Amino acid sequence: MLVKSINIVSFRNFKSSSVDFCDGVNIIYGRNGAGKSNLLEAIFVLLLGRSHRGGADAVMVKENAGVYRLEGEVDSGGNECSIAVAYQTGGRKKITIDRVGVRAAELFERCTVVSTAPGDMEILSGPPARRREFINVYLSQASAKYLSNLGDYSKVLEQKNSFLKQDNSESDTPYNELLIKYGAAIMLERKRFLDAIAASAREHYQKISGGQKLQAIYNPSVHLDGGTVDYEIIERNFREKLERYKDRERILQTALVGPHRDEIDFEIGGFPARTHGSQGELRTAAISLKLAVFEYLKIVRKGTPILLLDEIFAELDDNRKERLIESFGEFGQLFLTTASQVPVMLAEKGRRFRVENGTITIETATARE
Repeated sequence: MLVKSINIVSFRNFKSSSVDFCDGVNIIYGRNGAGKSNLLEAIFVLLLGRSHRGGADAVMVKENAGVYRLEGEVDSGGNECSIAVAYQTGGRKKITIDRVGVRAAELFERCTVVSTAPGDMEILSGPPARRREFINVYLSQASAKYLSNLGDYSKVLEQKNSFLKQDNSESDTPYNELLIKYGAAIMLERKRFLDAIAASAREHYQKISGGQKLQAIYNPSVHLDGGTVDYEIIERNFREKLERYKDRERILQTALVGPHRDEIDFEIGGFPARTHGSQGELRTAAISLKLAVFEYLKIVRKGTPILLLDEIFAELDDNRKERLIESFGEFGQLFLTTASQVPVMLAEKGRRFRVENGTITIETATARE
């Protein structure tokens, strides 16, 4: 998976900028606030049609512009194509591949990308929705069926909540069976996904931190009975819990049972990460999770995802930096932002890009000297 080039128009602080990337390490540097993180966000939006920061499209439009447009040449498993993502304020987002309109789901089927940034600490310390978003973004790249079920579940959930807000006290909601159908499938895949990445994340954390342990525990809205979990068990437990909660849902006028209420508990050294993790521990844990996801997608998609590393060395001491670089293993195309010195091990392999006031300049060997 490679991004050969990108053309940015009215995105965040970029007015208009185009750049060609190399196939290996792309080092993006500049002062804080210059737009380094915005460039990585633009690449992520180009590939998946959404922001890894969780930002709304309207927020990503440059002030007073009204519309943003991203276009790039992408090589996906030897198949080159032109992808464009455009959004007009107050309108709808338009995605095209080779000038043909497509749904966002097609980008997830075609592209794989993993990003890590200082804000990822919220995966461990933030609200449950942040952890569910983490699963949704990366599991959707691994499973088209999961992405489809997630979309269908969201639609049915919206319909159920609308029904509960009306005066329907004399009748049961007609949407529970559909919630069970899609929701049970979602929870089963989430369980399998977390089981698949947990051991790898733990190994990365121990290596980078120098010995501490990281635990990821799936705590779904519906009890899974432990041990071997299958669709029928989740479906049965889902239906039983909906029956127990139906009066409470009617009173509160909102759906209280389902994967939209799932939680993931993280522990560092046996203590809850949310309350006991230091900045360095949370940062290391978030990076370890993303490295585990990178390896998982590499296996499942049979190709190397693009890796976006935003200020990855911030708040890490020199020993953790060295161990982190060793953890990268065999990566394909990598984008690295930094406001400080890049470790020599990476700097020797990379092409450097300077970002300043929303413009991107390729740094030549002469300029470095």
